[in-house]
Amino acid sequence: MKFFGQSDGSAPHKRCLPVKIMSLFIFLFMSVGGVSAANPPVTIHLKNVTVAELLRQIEAQGKYSFAYNNADIDLTRVVSVAAEAWPIERIVLKCIPDVLVNVERNKVILTPRRGAQVSPPRKISGKVADASGNPVVGATILLKDGEAVRGTSSGASGTFAFDSFSLSDKAALEVSFIGFDTYKTTVGVRTFFDVVLTSAQQSIDEVVVVGYGVQKKANLTGAVATVSQKELKDRPVSNVGRALQGVIPNLNVTLSSGQPGAGASYNIRGTTSPNGGSPLILIDGVETYPDRINSNDIESITVLKDASSAAIYGARGAFGVILITTKSGRYNEKAEVSYNGYFSMSSPTTSTDYETRGYYSAKIADFFMMATQNTPYTSYTEADYKALWERRNDKTENPARPWVITDRRNGRQQYVYLANFDWYNYLYDDSRPTWDHNINIKGGTKALSYMVSGRYYQQKGVNRIEPDMFKSYNFRVKLQAEIKPWLTIASNTKFFQSNYKYYGYEDEYNNFRKPTLHALASFVPVNPDGTAVSHTSMTQSSTHYLMDGYSAMMQKGKSFGNKKTQEITTTFEATFKLHKNFNVKADFSYTQGYLHNDYRSVNVQYSQYPGEVMTEPEGSFPNKYKEVVWDQNYYVADVYGTYNKTFSEKHNLTLIAGYNYEAKYYRDLTAANDGLLSEDLSDFNLAKGTTNFTLNGGRNEYAIMGWFYRAAYDYKGKYLAEVNGRYDGTSRFPRGKRYGFFPSFSAAYRISEEPFFEPLRKAVDNLKIRLSYGSLGNQQIGYYDFIQTITTKGSMSDYSFDGTVLGQHATVSDPVSGNQTWEKVISKNLGADLNMFSNRLSLTADFYIRDTKGILGKGKSLPSIYGANEPQVNSNNLRTKGYELVLGWRDSFKLAGSTFSYGITGTFSDYTAEYTKCDNPSGLIGDPYVGKKYGEIWGYKVDGLFRNDEEAAEYASRVDLSKVAAGYYSATGAYGKGVRGGDIKYLDLNGDGVVDSYDVKPIGYTAIPEIVYGFGFSLQWKAFDFSAFFQGVGHVNFSTRTDQTQGFIARNSREANLFSDVYDNYWTPERLDAKYPRLFIGTNNNNNQNSSFWMANGRYMRLKNLEIGYTLPKHISQKMAMQNMRVYLSGVNLFTFSPFKLWDPDLQTGATNYPNNRIINIGLTIGF
Repeated sequence: MKFFGQSDGSAPHKRCLPVKIMSLFIFLFMSVGGVSAANPPVTIHLKNVTVAELLRQIEAQGKYSFAYNNADIDLTRVVSVAAEAWPIERIVLKCIPDVLVNVERNKVILTPRRGAQVSPPRKISGKVADASGNPVVGATILLKDGEAVRGTSSGASGTFAFDSFSLSDKAALEVSFIGFDTYKTTVGVRTFFDVVLTSAQQSIDEVVVVGYGVQKKANLTGAVATVSQKELKDRPVSNVGRALQGVIPNLNVTLSSGQPGAGASYNIRGTTSPNGGSPLILIDGVETYPDRINSNDIESITVLKDASSAAIYGARGAFGVILITTKSGRYNEKAEVSYNGYFSMSSPTTSTDYETRGYYSAKIADFFMMATQNTPYTSYTEADYKALWERRNDKTENPARPWVITDRRNGRQQYVYLANFDWYNYLYDDSRPTWDHNINIKGGTKALSYMVSGRYYQQKGVNRIEPDMFKSYNFRVKLQAEIKPWLTIASNTKFFQSNYKYYGYEDEYNNFRKPTLHALASFVPVNPDGTAVSHTSMTQSSTHYLMDGYSAMMQKGKSFGNKKTQEITTTFEATFKLHKNFNVKADFSYTQGYLHNDYRSVNVQYSQYPGEVMTEPEGSFPNKYKEVVWDQNYYVADVYGTYNKTFSEKHNLTLIAGYNYEAKYYRDLTAANDGLLSEDLSDFNLAKGTTNFTLNGGRNEYAIMGWFYRAAYDYKGKYLAEVNGRYDGTSRFPRGKRYGFFPSFSAAYRISEEPFFEPLRKAVDNLKIRLSYGSLGNQQIGYYDFIQTITTKGSMSDYSFDGTVLGQHATVSDPVSGNQTWEKVISKNLGADLNMFSNRLSLTADFYIRDTKGILGKGKSLPSIYGANEPQVNSNNLRTKGYELVLGWRDSFKLAGSTFSYGITGTFSDYTAEYTKCDNPSGLIGDPYVGKKYGEIWGYKVDGLFRNDEEAAEYASRVDLSKVAAGYYSATGAYGKGVRGGDIKYLDLNGDGVVDSYDVKPIGYTAIPEIVYGFGFSLQWKAFDFSAFFQGVGHVNFSTRTDQTQGFIARNSREANLFSDVYDNYWTPERLDAKYPRLFIGTNNNNNQNSSFWMANGRYMRLKNLEIGYTLPKHISQKMAMQNMRVYLSGVNLFTFSPFKLWDPDLQTGATNYPNNRIINIGLTIGF
């Protein structure tokens, strides 16, 4: 319902109709609301005028005159009206509800309505607070008296007031705010109202943001989930993804890195399509990255899961939609300034327990190198080992037992390293201090609302020697103005900028992998004379040098990079109120994104022999500069109309139709050169390289357009039906295949509204059954996959003519079918919503089936003689099915004279995905086949480890293991020959006497969790609040065949930094029930095969968030010139319970990833 001076409540980022359809709507509305010629209609638009002025203005039009008794009418009452060809009776009754209207020709006679007692003019005021006594700012207060409705909002202290006027005995006050039950009461003779709102996050009357509009939660027919700002405020984290983990069932949030500023990836309802299936993410109607938004700006998040709810977005919403709505100012709201900030410290969630004793680190390396290559890894002598043994318990260097000595060997002085060095704590600082500062200013006048916010975020990275640092800035301005009663305009501008500066290699992988190579605990990073250690005389091979030079590079500190991102988005919107039931919205958005990455590397020096400084090869550490520039221009235009009408107070109809157009233009450029004349200046003018010069780039663009519609109908809020659809076109497919029509239908039945349900109504507030069916198209493929391309960079390097390589020439890309079209996504959903005990208990359950048909893939595998990769065709079908549950309980009671409020919530979801149609008649396991689970992991089945050599020899005499143990049979060291005790026992599943590829079977779940759950509780009493949230996953596996677990079993380049867990639990003749196989150096060996032995159970349950807060009593905060102040202490990722202990299971391949972190925050929120 609309009240004077305020918009109609629709979402502020909407679309419009074309002229012909709009004209049809207007004709319909005028037909429905038409008037007879006997009493000519009146058009009048007045705002905040007295009744006397209203009557005078109508009389001035010459159509009517009025007759009334001054004592019967309050002529001082202030009213507003926006009437377009209304009957005179309707105008009078809207503004003067307590009279009877009799029209005789052109004379309007007004008499008092019997039974409606009118009170003398009086002022109505009050205060709105929550159950803890905190003011509720921005609550909507409606004063209703017949058809007359006045409105205002609560100010910064929760107060509100209406001007003095007369009210009838039918007048009522209504107070509402998102997340609370609506307060309703009759006015009577009262003049002041002390309103206390009770929390009702499960309320069925809550308004939910949906595609191109809003709906009451009770009227939803699709699968829709919401998260309010209140639920997110208890999670002071760096980005939205970290806050959403586990909150919404079947919204899978994956964090692949703990790097400062790193974002998250999102998935709705499990496996989508091998070609990509990320949900559409819209922030105030514009697609962008959620990690570029200030999480403190968020008002609500809505997730549209099924085709019915997402169909209005067409091809972009094939795999769900995430709608993020930011905060706005309100009309008639006093200016409010708020600050929120926190400081945090961290510790790793990854195991950091590495072997730090030099003796054991070196001895084990020698032992297993001898087993395979009959030569030791190190060049330590017996005297060296004796010295290492004497120092084995020295946590720090003892002057009497130095960790570095010099000795004359092989005819020259050389360094001998005898340390117990803790490489992890030397390289990394786990504290990672973080600062986050936010400020928000919002308010409004009678015709203007505004919101301005800003954020500064800074986080120090994990590197200790040369710290990496991330900084970001957010700024947003939202304005809305009512220019005319029929015209509202709005603007929404967002700015984001970030920079991540780091040292080391250009890529994250090498920065965390290189430190695991050849860094024996007996080595040190710096020689006594201050020179860096890299190549040493303490290893037998020159290729085995400390961290492959990483440590020396970090010592020099001049190889670094910057990753800069900037994005600005601005949206302009106009809303035309063409009729009380019909409005048209048009908006245009423009986003300019800019990315600038630069990387500088320099030559690295080290010392292998005392007094000699050498330089690493140019190929490994070049004096080089590189820049990557990427920019994007994104345009969105929308026009749509909305019609709302209630017929006979029973039939409710909403119609939406509109047009959407989007275009994106990308451009990238990469330049690199070496041979710079300075190590301190990074400028291509100083680069003199001629052989390694790189300059490349390109342009890409695509466009999508669509016509969309929605028709929603309900009868008394009991029987609900909705149809959605979109006719989409995209440039990503060839001509003739670009357009598709994707309709959906949904219906719901609120059984609780039936008369026969009356006996249960005291306990059951709402019981609704939902059903939906719909189809969507997936266009998440390459921009030009249907076009065969030609490149001029081809070369025949494998052939030479007179000793020279053939020059560059043109080559043609792999063939394309030219017949690709939409992947079609068909979704079916059956759901139920239950609210009981005055909405204290809520339950939502959904079961769904999603079929992705015509998946673009290679189709049949062709023989290699074909000479190219197979062309893509719409060949496969994939079915994903699952269920999800949400359960909540919220209540309050009196404790020691104060209200004690608490809430408990839980979510759970599970799904599976498998192929139902494939073009793979031979059943090749490397290709999709019917019944294959998407993403399933294949490998050998095992039966543990051989306990001893005899057991291994007996099994090898019956089963040929040479296919999986070739490395052992070719070993030159005595200990490495053949299959031995401590090796993995592979099973001959088909019984043919040979373990080979025919014995490979599925050995685990996928790397994407099938089960996702979360549960938590919150408490509030007096000035204290407390909340905790647990999040977890299940049915997930990943391989642990990494540097830090396999150690020497993988290949020659992994000879250092094993976890202590591996050192303490690998197989030896004395440790028969070992956790790990015997360690081994070599490739293609028995214990390095992909098998069930290395499959980790990735399930975990984590205490994701814990927070306790205290709000300063109001009388104290006001003395400090503040409206409110709250301090809080919170923790993120505090505890993780998992059968996997080596590193954070959320990162899976944690050995070479930026580590995740455990965070402790202390924060402050202030309102002025």
